[in-house]
Amino acid sequence: MKKVRNAVRSFVIVDGKVLCIKYKKENIGYIDIPGGKIEYGETSIEAAIREVREETGIEVNNLEEVGNVIIEYPDRTYNMNVFVTSDYSGNVRNTAENDAFFIDIKDLLKEEKRYAITYLLDNEFKNDFNNRNVNVKFNVDDNHMVINYNKT
Repeated sequence: MKKVRNAVRSFVIVDGKVLCIKYKKENIGYIDIPGGKIEYGETSIEAAIREVREETGIEVNNLEEVGNVIIEYPDRTYNMNVFVTSDYSGNVRNTAENDAFFIDIKDLLKEEKRYAITYLLDNEFKNDFNNRNVNVKFNVDDNHMVINYNKT
């Protein structure tokens, strides 16, 4: 039986740019959206706020839930609550684990090394994302490449 990890991701989008992180240690060079595991006793929104702070140094406010994403790897599954905001304070900073930066969405979509969660910014998902009605399952390989997806 596959291990299931409950997690969050938070899209911070401002002026056509999205806040991303790029890993320095594991999965070097891959681009992801800030987020992580929901800790015991923590709500998904509390986890989202904490993870953005830990990974980027900024404080997010007024998070809106956009839906649920399941990312299925051959040996594990991530069940993610996904949020979005344009409201933040502070300055983006790098950490020992990752670099944090804003990137034009159109430039992000051209990147080869990006996690499945970033596909929510593709045109295919634009209406669902904007209407806060995302419900999708991505099947990915061990190299984080999307094999296929199903909107549910």
